[in-house]
Amino acid sequence: MSKSSQKPWKQPLITAVLVVLGSVAIFFPAWLPDSPVLPTEDGIVEVMQFVLLLATATFWFGAARPAGRIGPFYQIMGAFTLASALGEADSLIEKTTHFPVEYFFIPLGIFVLLKFKKHRQHFGEFFGEFASHPAAGFFASAFMLIFVLARFLGTSLLWRASLGDNFHPDVPATVEAYLELLACYLLLVGTIGLCLANRSHDPTEFD
Repeated sequence: MSKSSQKPWKQPLITAVLVVLGSVAIFFPAWLPDSPVLPTEDGIVEVMQFVLLLATATFWFGAARPAGRIGPFYQIMGAFTLASALGEADSLIEKTTHFPVEYFFIPLGIFVLLKFKKHRQHFGEFFGEFASHPAAGFFASAFMLIFVLARFLGTSLLWRASLGDNFHPDVPATVEAYLELLACYLLLVGTIGLCLANRSHDPTEFD
């Protein structure tokens, strides 16, 4: 039996377990006891978004070497994800460092530009692998949540029209925060699925 046929179940199993666990754990902030206010962007939801994005960036950077010649694009994806994580934790970072979080984007932007310029000839190969992998569906879903659903369901106008006198300003902010949290989790699951793809040149793969 070939090596590839011996291990086809591992990656789908890991992905399925992650999805099931995430669907339960994603509502962890709502289970916090003695919470007098809704957990919006300034609370535990923001922290969880930061942790998920940071974990996603770690996977991108960690999988860069096994990815071979398209590894630099994994590092680029990691840099973009790290920038997103810093953006989610902007208030905490600015309180700690006392200067705008945008300053951190400068070295990340230079890193991305240099990597892309040096390895741009392999971009087509990276994009082909990324787009053809089932994990791309998780990325598409995450982007839909962030840029479409979160923006639409996070508008106060919609909730004012729906709730009338029962409207509370925390409702749209909380809905938007949870949708973004779910999107961050989908990005993590998609990244893990892509980074765990079988590679013949993966030095971390055991016989």
